[in-house]
Amino acid sequence: MAADRTGERILAELHAGLRERRAPQQVARDLLDLEAYGWLSPTGARELHGVARAARGRGAVVGSSMPITWRRHPGLTRAYEAAVAAVRVVAEPAEVAMPDAADAADPGSLRRWLGAALDLLGLPSAEPRAARRTVPVGTITHEFGPWKYTRRRTPQGRRGDTGGHADKRQRFDAATRRSRLPGVPVRAYRRAVRAVLHLQQRTAVLAAERDREAAIAFGKTRLAHLITVDDFTACPRTAAFVAYYVARLGMRTRFTNGSQTRPMDSLAEELLKAALAAPTCRPEVLAMVSTRAAVLDRLDDQQCGELLGVYYEQLAACARTLRAAYDLNRDPMHMVMRRGDDSSSWNAASRAFNQARTGWLNLTMALGYDDVVEAACPGKVPALVASDVAYWHTISGGEQHIDVRVWAELPLPWDVVLGDDDCSADLVRQTCRENGVDPERDGWTKPYQQDYLERPAPAPDLVHGVEIASPLLAGLLRDIGVFSGHAPTGRQLALAATLSREAGQRG
Repeated sequence: MAADRTGERILAELHAGLRERRAPQQVARDLLDLEAYGWLSPTGARELHGVARAARGRGAVVGSSMPITWRRHPGLTRAYEAAVAAVRVVAEPAEVAMPDAADAADPGSLRRWLGAALDLLGLPSAEPRAARRTVPVGTITHEFGPWKYTRRRTPQGRRGDTGGHADKRQRFDAATRRSRLPGVPVRAYRRAVRAVLHLQQRTAVLAAERDREAAIAFGKTRLAHLITVDDFTACPRTAAFVAYYVARLGMRTRFTNGSQTRPMDSLAEELLKAALAAPTCRPEVLAMVSTRAAVLDRLDDQQCGELLGVYYEQLAACARTLRAAYDLNRDPMHMVMRRGDDSSSWNAASRAFNQARTGWLNLTMALGYDDVVEAACPGKVPALVASDVAYWHTISGGEQHIDVRVWAELPLPWDVVLGDDDCSADLVRQTCRENGVDPERDGWTKPYQQDYLERPAPAPDLVHGVEIASPLLAGLLRDIGVFSGHAPTGRQLALAATLSREAGQRG
C-alpha cells in the first residue's frame, strides 16, 4: 500500500469515483494500493497488475479529454425565487397564506408549490392536457405487416397551443380579483401569474431532465449513485468489485459496426468471487450494480422486494423519456437516426431501460413472481443507429438486428410499463418464434446472460467513439467541431496541425 494513503482514504476515493467516469486502469491502480491482489488467484493478480500498469507507464492516458463528471441540471433557483417574490406581493395585501417552501431542484416539490400558487391566483391547478394530441391518420401495409400511421395535431385556438400548461387567459377577471384578492394591484397580480406560469413551464423541462439524468446514470453505473459511503467501505472486497465494475460499465462506446466491449471481464469476475467469499460481504451493495443469481441468493425477500421497486422506478423514468423522444411517425422497422431525432436521450434511455428490465426480470425470478412477468412483459428497446454506422454495417455484409423485428410487432414497451397497454409473456414468445428468435436465450422473457468474459484491458481515450493518442489534440479537435460535423476554419486547422507535430515530437 502507498505510504501516504491509508486503506480508509483509498476506499473513500473509490466511493467518490462512483459518481465520476473513471477509467478501469485508474481503479486498478487504487486496488493495487489497497493490496487487493492478495484476495485474487495468481491469474487474477497478474491481470490486476497488467491493467494497473497502463496507469503507471510513461505517457499513459489515465484521464480523459472528455468530461469525467455527469451533467446535472442545476435546478430552478432563480425562477423559483422570482415566483415566490411575485406571489408574496399578492398574498400579503390579501392576507392569504403563502404556499409551503419548495426545493428548487426537485420537480415533485416544485409541482406541489405550483399547485397551491395556481389555486391562489385562480388558475387551474389540475394536471393540464397534453400539449399536442396524437390522432390516427391511417394504416400502411409494410412488408413485415401493417402498422398504424399517426401524426400530432395542435389544438385549434386564436393564440395556438398553451404548451400543456395553465392558460393565463383563465386568470381572475377584475371583479373576481377585487373580491378574492382585495388590495392587490392588477399589475402585481398579472406579474405573479406570469412568474408562476414561467416556473410551471420550466418545471416540466426540469422533470424531463431529471428522467434523462436518471437514465444516463443507471445505464452507465446502475444504482451505484445510491450507495452510501458507510455501506461501501464496510467491506473492502465488496468495494473493490463495485468500483472496478462501475468503471467498466462507464466506458465510452466505440465507433464500430461490431459489438461493443462487455463490462464483465475476467478480472471483474475474480473480484466478484472474492467479494462473495469475504466474511464481511455486503450483498445488498453488490446488488446495486449486479443482479446475478449468486448475488441475489444472499438477499432476503424484503431486500429483494425493495430492490424490485427501485428497479421498476428506473423502468418508469426511462419509459417517460422514451415516450417523449419517440416519433410516432417513425417506421419501427427502421431504427436509423434521422435529422431531428433526439438520439442522445433515446440511446441513453434505451440502454438504461434494457438494463433495468434485465435487473427487474432477475429480481422477479429470484422472488418467484413468474405470474407478474406472464401478465406484463415489456419488450426490449433498440437503440437509434447512426446512418453512417448503418451504411458501414450494410456494405460489410451485415443485416439489421433481428430484435428490431420483434420490437416492431410488440406493443410499445413504455406503454406497457406505464400501464397504458398490455403485453403478456405469451405474446412475446409467439412474436419471437415467428421471427426465429429464442425468447429465453435472447433475453425477451428471461434475463439476458452474458455468454463470455472480456479480457482485461485499459480503456483508451475516445472522442465521439474514435480513439485518440494525444489528449491535447483531442480536446482541440473537439472544440473546433471536427467530430461534430462543423467546418473548422483554416486558422483552426493550422493550429491543429502545429499541435499534432509538437505532440509527435514530444512522443
